[in-house]
Amino acid sequence: MENKKLSDINKNKLITIFPKNIQIYLLLLRIDRPIGWWLLVLPSWWVIFLNSSNIYSSLILIVYFTLGAILMRGGGCIINDLWDYKFDRKVFRTSSRPLASGQLSFKVAYILLFAVLFLSFLILLQLPKIAWFVAIFSFPLIIFYPFSKRITNYPQLILGFVFSWGVPLGYVCTNDINYFENFAYTVYLYLGTVFWVFGYDSIYSIQDKEDDVLIGVKSTALTFGKNLKYAVLISYLLAIIFWILSSDSFIWYTGIFFVSIHMLWQISKIDLTNSLLALKLFKSNRDLGLILAAAAFLDMFSKIYFF
Repeated sequence: MENKKLSDINKNKLITIFPKNIQIYLLLLRIDRPIGWWLLVLPSWWVIFLNSSNIYSSLILIVYFTLGAILMRGGGCIINDLWDYKFDRKVFRTSSRPLASGQLSFKVAYILLFAVLFLSFLILLQLPKIAWFVAIFSFPLIIFYPFSKRITNYPQLILGFVFSWGVPLGYVCTNDINYFENFAYTVYLYLGTVFWVFGYDSIYSIQDKEDDVLIGVKSTALTFGKNLKYAVLISYLLAIIFWILSSDSFIWYTGIFFVSIHMLWQISKIDLTNSLLALKLFKSNRDLGLILAAAAFLDMFSKIYFF
């Protein structure tokens, strides 16, 4: 199939209901592509449900974390675009982004970034104080990620550490007395999530291989080349192993079983020459994450009402 390239600007119904002068800001925040915040927030859902003993309090946390993920993902995108606007201008898929195309000035972008970070801070204040410190430790990773594409062949690994941060953050919000209770389980959950992100973002990087070579940006699609499918297989296998170690729940194991089937389907479909398919496989990870979220919720529900 032809390796067709499309702009990543997507003026869907969620965007077009807003006035045109507002839409450009929403595009900078990637509100047109919710897959980013879905993948950012889902790991926090897993750890919250796995560690909670109260449905109401866990759902309150879910709301806070979801709003925070939407805002922080938007802020991360602004930082990424500020770092990469020169590169984005040279890549067709990203050349229409607000900063790369010149539709928004850097001054406006910084103002919007400050506003997003301020709103994120207000949400953070609703969480336990220990969560404030855990959240702060993620900032260097968020800032470093756009730069990592210039200096390492494995920027997807850095993204894995960033996009998995909801696990330790969610953990401290559900363990307000003994922070070492279930700590080992949470470490395994975090590591498994890092490898999951590494795998799906490696698939995503297939889209930009040719452009990345031209502009000198690194990615695992370039690093592994024809062996990318095997790299994704190994990363997903490690994710499954660590996720199995992260709980002793049969319901959680059942969720992992279905997730494993989903991962095998993704790997079987990988085509290094098909950008559209790579994007489809990448987006399918939202469903994978929701499967684990459902398993974690059912595990919490069963412990509250049946054990």
